[in-house]
Amino acid sequence: MSMTESPLVSVVILNYKRRDALVRSLDSTRQQSYENREIIVVDNNSQDGIREFLASYAPEARLIELNENRGACGGRNAGIRAANGDIIITVDNDVFFEGPLEISKTVETFARRRDIHVLAFQLCDELTGTVRVREWCHPRSLATYGETEFETNYFIEGACAVRREVYDTVGLYFEPLFICGEGWDLALRMIDNNFRILHAPRIRLRHLMSMETRTPERPYYFCTRNYVWIAYKDYPLLAGSAFLGFELLMMLYFALRSRHLVAFLRGFKDGCRGLARIRRERTPVRSGTLKYLKELERWRPSLWTRFGRHREAIQL
Repeated sequence: MSMTESPLVSVVILNYKRRDALVRSLDSTRQQSYENREIIVVDNNSQDGIREFLASYAPEARLIELNENRGACGGRNAGIRAANGDIIITVDNDVFFEGPLEISKTVETFARRRDIHVLAFQLCDELTGTVRVREWCHPRSLATYGETEFETNYFIEGACAVRREVYDTVGLYFEPLFICGEGWDLALRMIDNNFRILHAPRIRLRHLMSMETRTPERPYYFCTRNYVWIAYKDYPLLAGSAFLGFELLMMLYFALRSRHLVAFLRGFKDGCRGLARIRRERTPVRSGTLKYLKELERWRPSLWTRFGRHREAIQL
């Protein structure tokens, strides 16, 4: 992709209900100082008058109304397909830019780092502005590297920027996942095609973490089911077994602590039953990709340190 001095940036806002949160996300996008941008709102069948609202509140935003809730994967994919930009930023409707320069910093970072293809934004607490520990899954210590640029294997799907060429090469989110873990599946495909992800702490967004559309058992079901599918779809046998074994033990621990064992078991059952459905999608990553991932993982804090943040409250 050729980068001009002022490339078009597409901001895709994934929306499902949560009108007050959407207003804040829209306002922060419209207040960006970077002018060469477009705003696309993808509505996952909220059925709450979104078309009339946008027509009066933000008429410059392009609306894509889906006739059913296609989840995070299907919703984002609809927005990415409609985007015209050389750079595509995806945000959830309860995420907003911290200041008016975040898109400008995104363009500057991509121009400065031609070797980087994905930017993982810093996602912060709505009120305090401190980094949200819940969303820190990078293979480095938050305390030591929280304000440092480094190559990573992780990005938050609702707070990232991607060069268009990446989607053109590796495809979009895997829609059967619906929600939970879709970023890891996509990151594996990106890295397997030699695209690189950068933790970009200068670009800051804040997360309202609205619980309006979330149910307590949802992550235990979808994460468990999707880990089974990702292990089968994206990994060679031995590496996939190691990945799945760790993730299942982690989810079982969380499910027992939070009393959502039924959701965990249902997710595991549906994950196993669904393997035949995704057989044609099985494309294990190369050995060189596993080697690169292993190199990144050597920086990850100890297992005890990682579980330590869950001792008081589960961060899931």
